[in-house]
Amino acid sequence: MNIIRPTRAVLLAAGLGTRMRPLSRDLPKPLMPLWGRTLLDRALDRLARWGVRDVLINLHHGADEIRRHVAATPHPGLRIQFSFEPVILGTGGALRRAAWFLDEQPFWLLNADVAAELDPQPLLRDFQRHRPLATLWFVPDRGPRTVALRGGRIVNFSCAQPGTPGTFTFSGLHLLSPRILNFLPRREVFASIVPAYAAALQAGEQVRGVCVPRAWWADLGTPEQYLAAHRDFPGRPARATRRPGVTIRGFAALGQNVRLRPGVRLRDCVIWDGAVIQGNACVEEAVVGRGVTVAGPVRGTVVRAEHALDAAEQAALGDLGWPVKRTTALPLGARGSERTFTRLCCGAKSAILIRYNPARPENNLFARQARWLKAIGLHVPAILLDRPRQRLCVAEDLGDADLQRLARILPPTELKALYRRVLLAVLKLHARGAVAARRARLPLMPAFDAKLYRWERDYFAEHMLVNRAGLPPAAVMRIQRELAGIARKLARPEQVLVHRDLQSSNILVKRGQPYLIDFQGMRLGSAAYDLASLLCDPYAELPEALQQELLAFYARRADPAWAGAELFGWAAIQRLAQALGAYARLAAQTGLTHFAQYIPPALRMMERALNQTPGFPALRAWVTAQQIKEIIQ
Repeated sequence: MNIIRPTRAVLLAAGLGTRMRPLSRDLPKPLMPLWGRTLLDRALDRLARWGVRDVLINLHHGADEIRRHVAATPHPGLRIQFSFEPVILGTGGALRRAAWFLDEQPFWLLNADVAAELDPQPLLRDFQRHRPLATLWFVPDRGPRTVALRGGRIVNFSCAQPGTPGTFTFSGLHLLSPRILNFLPRREVFASIVPAYAAALQAGEQVRGVCVPRAWWADLGTPEQYLAAHRDFPGRPARATRRPGVTIRGFAALGQNVRLRPGVRLRDCVIWDGAVIQGNACVEEAVVGRGVTVAGPVRGTVVRAEHALDAAEQAALGDLGWPVKRTTALPLGARGSERTFTRLCCGAKSAILIRYNPARPENNLFARQARWLKAIGLHVPAILLDRPRQRLCVAEDLGDADLQRLARILPPTELKALYRRVLLAVLKLHARGAVAARRARLPLMPAFDAKLYRWERDYFAEHMLVNRAGLPPAAVMRIQRELAGIARKLARPEQVLVHRDLQSSNILVKRGQPYLIDFQGMRLGSAAYDLASLLCDPYAELPEALQQELLAFYARRADPAWAGAELFGWAAIQRLAQALGAYARLAAQTGLTHFAQYIPPALRMMERALNQTPGFPALRAWVTAQQIKEIIQ
């Protein structure tokens, strides 16, 4: 049997690369290098090896740069044309616009920003044998696995139970009959190809899927996936290139004209053309953009500010007197507060740019509260610039050493001394804060009351008990009734000004001095709530003996001596319920799944708090069962 050899291909290169920002503002994703060759060139090389002669590339974002690159890069044997989309059309719309390019023969359709190595023969043989509308390449063991196959036929593109047996991940590679045009919109409008496949299935057409043995595939949707593809790529160099005075561990994919000064340390990183890595810089698990100068530790992505910042953010740089062309931007990790953080570096200067969603009222309070806290003698980041109309501010850069990290590496005596310094700051907030805030008419979030405690219980019930743990309504109600008594306990003592989120990740340490951050949720409440947040923090998981010693330290130093120690266990249960709800909600969101790792320590801390507090039989039983369940997961 003579196997068909498609000679035409449509290569999709019009995507916006939203999840790859800010890297995709520096380079369109198809032009990002994978071990020295762009993703676009690797796709074109693959098509040429498969016998393709005519390629149509659709364009939108970065169209001019892609055109220039293709014109300057030889691809022997390929005739390349372009289909520019003024408004992005999606896969189905791109094919409708490309109808003029197709003939009566099968053709390839693929994404330009996917990394892959495979033999096309299994796809070609399946298409030759069954003559379907399409044969798609599926990956059995990577990605979301949302497509269900049965006997080689696709039966569901959006399986209700992804990841179960019989489900696969679509790779982005189609072998198609031109009959697909019969199922696409007649006009050039935005359209996915999935509805076309669904309509074809209803009309009796076959849409098939094939898993190719010994193939390799990587989705490059995010910077983290881009780095992982470099680590896993079958064509990766066996050894790192040696540079005098440079230490390389893992891999280092270096672009052209990259300058590495003596003393540089590199680990698992991609450095694009023209970057300069100054002496003693440490670049780990990072992607460094074109022409960037790195002078310190870098993790994540770093690009020139002109590519990372919007007009309002660049204007803020101008107000600081920082030239945009000489400033680099390093987006920091996502947080759960609907804010984004970017480290800005200009020469020896650095600062943190904060953008926030005003829909969360507390986000609007941060800058003013920071100035007030500093005025009453607490260590907090200085506010360098505040632009409430643009929903941004620029704060002092205190570095990356937070109490969460230090709790894992400091010797016990040093850790205890550091926690005592934190508690002295907390004592100052609790002793002076309420009166001083009233005098200054400082805007605060509503005080802790029965309504807020109920909201925290409901938050825990919805996200942890129901959505993650799958408890039936009757069991949820029993736990809720037990938790309801905590509000009455915590409402009894005099209310002080509390931080509200006094966990180790919200305490930065610079030259041995702790600084409070993320205090915008400040309000009146029980001192025990703050102490429970700090001393029962799942991020740090302090030993019980140290926890009790620090609690006694606070009680002795309080003026008058703190009489609320008996409330500590109750406050810990309330706070840990809120934390478990937060971890469960965040872990269910794309890009924030790492929060799931904090659920087991939160359960252990909850068990400790329950052992220190009478009652709560239903909650105790659930904590024990859930600990076992989390271990199994």
